[in-house]
Amino acid sequence: MTTPQETRRRLPAFAEVGLGLGQIVEGELPGTVEVLPTMWASGSRQPMISIAATWVDTQLGMLAIQALEPRLVVTLELDVHLFDGIDGATSLRTAARIARAGSSVVVARMDITTAAGARVGFGHGTFMAAPDPTKTMPSIAKALARYQAGQAPLDEPFARRVGCERTAPGEAVMPVAPYVVNGTKAIQGGLLTATVEEAARSADPGNRPLAHMHVRYLRPVRVGPAVARAAVHGGIGEVDVHDSGTGALALIGTTHAATS
Repeated sequence: MTTPQETRRRLPAFAEVGLGLGQIVEGELPGTVEVLPTMWASGSRQPMISIAATWVDTQLGMLAIQALEPRLVVTLELDVHLFDGIDGATSLRTAARIARAGSSVVVARMDITTAAGARVGFGHGTFMAAPDPTKTMPSIAKALARYQAGQAPLDEPFARRVGCERTAPGEAVMPVAPYVVNGTKAIQGGLLTATVEEAARSADPGNRPLAHMHVRYLRPVRVGPAVARAAVHGGIGEVDVHDSGTGALALIGTTHAATS
């Protein structure tokens, strides 16, 4: 008999990060986030920065899909920044808009605020159309519908949900599994940042939550597992993520620990 846990593992983890999206109106896409304790960085009351990266990647990616449809959209870069005021917030609002859109590259930005309107974070993303024009995506209407129908709650810690484990100081591993891959059968970009966060925090003697993260995507992780290795100096981390199945460098990232 299939257990509820096994059934959930067949569903995409990025559909459990609390993000709900509205409609794109005059170039802006609004969203809401329900923050649960299972999303907190251990030892804190602030969301894991990799969860925030998943919000940013998903919401800004919708704008890129609209701008470049029907071409397949891939993420090139993400940066995410969380302020102290986000600690303990249970309800957030997000607002995304395009900064610049070309024929094959889109740059977008997103604000994160409390329900009362206080700004508690922001993020940016750069996206491009896949070079192969025969690779396409569902329409923007179908893409948005997934985030307008309600989501299942995240009922276990995020790192555990995506299968990310700290395997040594400064090292974290995530398998390529059905619940973390996107339509191209690669680990979804936002979820992959869990390895960056876990590796950086485990390399930090203080194991401090992260306030800032910047990542550049070089190659998809399709074989896996993804292995992140971090070096941290004075709270600033440098992280490489490889696809251990191919040996290829898939992502390079930088992190900065929260100071409070």
